[in-house]
Amino acid sequence: MVRLLKFLRLPGREKALFLNALYLLAVYRIRLKVTSIDKLFNHVQRLSSEKYVVNPSPVPPQRIARLLSVAALFIPHSTCLSKALAGQILFAGHGYKTRLHIGVAHDAQKNFEAHAWLSLDGTVLIGQLPDLARYREFPPK
Repeated sequence: MVRLLKFLRLPGREKALFLNALYLLAVYRIRLKVTSIDKLFNHVQRLSSEKYVVNPSPVPPQRIARLLSVAALFIPHSTCLSKALAGQILFAGHGYKTRLHIGVAHDAQKNFEAHAWLSLDGTVLIGQLPDLARYREFPPK
């Protein structure tokens, strides 16, 4: 009930943004299971270019990131990659050109780990981790 009240108190623009975030997260969560990663990345790049608007939204990028992060709580098994893919399209539709990063690392037991994050002008918006610097970006710049 508290979540519903919080949603109802959002301004109309943010309600629409939140619902769009839910939709995109669900779509990319499923597409990660059924589509090759190359096709998916190409699709997201093309779609974010198509959705990009020249004039930035009055909604600050940090607010968009927050709404996307909250929306991810409602989509079972949302991953950093599904959030980053959905976020790239969501931010483009609000006039922000983000950069998708994929990084790899090894944990303390030498197990392979991967992580995805989005940045805007060098600031991480989605996928910030305290030890993000240990991930080596792939493919290398």
